[in-house]
Amino acid sequence: MKTTINKVVSAILVISMLFTGATFAGASDAQAADNSGIIFATNAINGLLNIVFRGFGALFPKDFPTVDEYYAGESENFYEGMEAFIDEPAKGAEWNLGFGKASMVPENLKDGSKEYYTGGYFTQKINGVYDDQGANAIALNDNSGRGTVVMVTLDGIGINNSDVRDIRAEAERKLAELGIDSDIVAINISATHCHTVPDTQGFGLAIIPKMFQNMFSFLPFLEPARSIDPEVYTMMVDGTSDAIVEAYRNMESGELYYFETVGIGRSERNQNYLDDEYDYIFNKRYNKEGYQHVFACFKFVPHNPKSAPTVFANLGAHPTTIDRATKLLSADFPHYIEEKMNEAGMNFAFIQGAQSPISVNKGGVQTQSIIDEVNAQIAADPGNEPYYGAKTLGYEFARLILEAQADAKPVEPMLNVKMAEVTVPMDYGLIELGAVSGLLGTTTVRDKTAPSGYSVITEVGYLELGTDIVMLTVPGELVPQLVYGEVVDKTESYLGEDWELDITADLIGEGKTVLVMGLCNDALGYIVPDNDYAPFIADSLWNTDLGEKLFGPAQRHYEEMLSTGSKAGSTIIGAVNSLAEEAK
Repeated sequence: MKTTINKVVSAILVISMLFTGATFAGASDAQAADNSGIIFATNAINGLLNIVFRGFGALFPKDFPTVDEYYAGESENFYEGMEAFIDEPAKGAEWNLGFGKASMVPENLKDGSKEYYTGGYFTQKINGVYDDQGANAIALNDNSGRGTVVMVTLDGIGINNSDVRDIRAEAERKLAELGIDSDIVAINISATHCHTVPDTQGFGLAIIPKMFQNMFSFLPFLEPARSIDPEVYTMMVDGTSDAIVEAYRNMESGELYYFETVGIGRSERNQNYLDDEYDYIFNKRYNKEGYQHVFACFKFVPHNPKSAPTVFANLGAHPTTIDRATKLLSADFPHYIEEKMNEAGMNFAFIQGAQSPISVNKGGVQTQSIIDEVNAQIAADPGNEPYYGAKTLGYEFARLILEAQADAKPVEPMLNVKMAEVTVPMDYGLIELGAVSGLLGTTTVRDKTAPSGYSVITEVGYLELGTDIVMLTVPGELVPQLVYGEVVDKTESYLGEDWELDITADLIGEGKTVLVMGLCNDALGYIVPDNDYAPFIADSLWNTDLGEKLFGPAQRHYEEMLSTGSKAGSTIIGAVNSLAEEAK
């Protein structure tokens, strides 16, 4: 898609330059960046695109409540978390954890009788299964009587908020059907963001025919449609709710530990993080520190020696190791971490982190035993070749996790959680069009203060595990610097401005381990700093030979193509920071 846009706008760029009459000078190190030229050209072309988006949006019948009407009602299937936080373990406190797992693969994909669009690559279809697409659930409480928290991670590109709420309702229904009166105070559902599984969000090419259907859904014989495949939706809701029920029913007492792997964020190409051991992930938008480059791991050891331990590990990194030409379902490297952890006798869940610009070096594994193992699989069956990167990275990550267990430290049995709904204004764009058309499962409201006239209601969360570990939940692909620091300043940012909000980790406090559960409870696309947000067309204007001659060295703004808009960063981080302040 990006290549096509570049070709189209190159000609438009030449024309737009005729109207600027400006000299585009770079900024010195001490000055704010002067990007007035690219801003002018971008805004001119983006204004035309906004007319197109607005025109398309006007074609859809809409019956959305206003922001005030939404908040005046009762939020369905939303959990607020615990009524009160505690700052030390309660009397008789102990960890209780249960693990549940379910597959979400449709039978007609297993037998190859139906093709499915994948998430992330728009046009890619799969017609068979290589490994699995599943949901892993963890139910956790501290025996304080304040409730149980459920964390779910499912294999998929993302999951929309309305689908999260449907899963919650179905899980509670199934528990009630079993005669169980649950004490669940939060169900947080995140996606691994793997691309080569059936599209769990509905952002593939299949969205186009359904868009025309929704345009005419005012006709009595046409029902409005969601863009997610109905069978994918059914399998996702049923499988994920089954995993939640199983996890809740499997809860037992034990000890919880925390440990971290060695570093995996070195980039010799960019000459940063050279103290780290492995060149496995890198930041493709910002050549900066400020992102998590270790696996943050929790291990639960049940008191019952016959029960399997459970490990859940958090890292922000795109699972995009598999060739787009594949026709078989694969859950990418998270599946192969789990495979090795299962072989070691442990349950496992991979929790995606703040991974907006974080990519993996899919050919970077140097551990010879792992290379030999995967090469032997390929020699036995050449059909394994497209999954070389997924397997080597997955096996290597599992090796690092297993080796790091020796340094595990006990986590005190204290669990706090608070969730909040937040209103995110939408600019005109692809996500806005998907929301107002009803194709995406967003919780959409009319909002006069938003640039497009619409906002989405989404969720953020603040969890404390023990006395010094915090996990934040965010509803999209977050630029990690917004939490960890080193956000681009006025000398580097697109708008030539500084980031105005507090860095979340600094706000939470020194000595605290801060983690992020990304793509959690919604999929609002990329969440980038307001001061570095450009309409996505800037990427195509800047990343051409002519663009670089006119404006100087290109900056990456691809992420803005799939974003709710220019205020997503400050809105989400503002809400997270408010929860952090409340927790003090």
